[in-house]
Amino acid sequence: MSMPEEETESAGVSGLDIASLWTVSNAFSMLRVVLVVPTLYYIYLGEEYRWYVFWLVMVMVASDILDGTLARARNEVTEWGKIIDPVTDKLAVDTIAALLVYLKGMPLWVAVAVIGRDVLIVVGGILLASRIKEVPSSNIWGKATTCVMAALLLTFAMDFDPPKPILLPLAGFLIAASFVSYAVRWAQPSSDAPGD
Repeated sequence: MSMPEEETESAGVSGLDIASLWTVSNAFSMLRVVLVVPTLYYIYLGEEYRWYVFWLVMVMVASDILDGTLARARNEVTEWGKIIDPVTDKLAVDTIAALLVYLKGMPLWVAVAVIGRDVLIVVGGILLASRIKEVPSSNIWGKATTCVMAALLLTFAMDFDPPKPILLPLAGFLIAASFVSYAVRWAQPSSDAPGD
């Protein structure tokens, strides 16, 4: 290995080798990226395709549960997994939220709040990772926000109104709470900080 390569490797986040990228648990995470496109397409096509949307979202939720469970059970927790899982969550939630504002009348504040929070989390996570030399992990507030946002997005995509009065304020609270929890972790970095 040449000198510049050694310097780059020691300056970066350890554990981001290609071999640790290809795991069963990371494949479940990446499945969500693949499923975003047909989900957006069926939302765009309209109400007659709402059950397609429902089942695609259920597969995405199941993959989100399975990726972490499999990673721990198979001893496959990797730095790549700490990146791929939250990035695929953000990609799915943020793109679906933006489309639902446009097509289904979801309040703009929800999309702005969740996308803004996610951008700040990603930027903060990158800055923190460059300081502590490892990928920060998500926390319970981030996971709860993702779950409630999935439920809220599904109610708008399915045109199912009864849960909206409960889910809208709950989503607002969790978006704010998760942002505050990550901000506190950034202010006091440890070996485990934001990611979602």
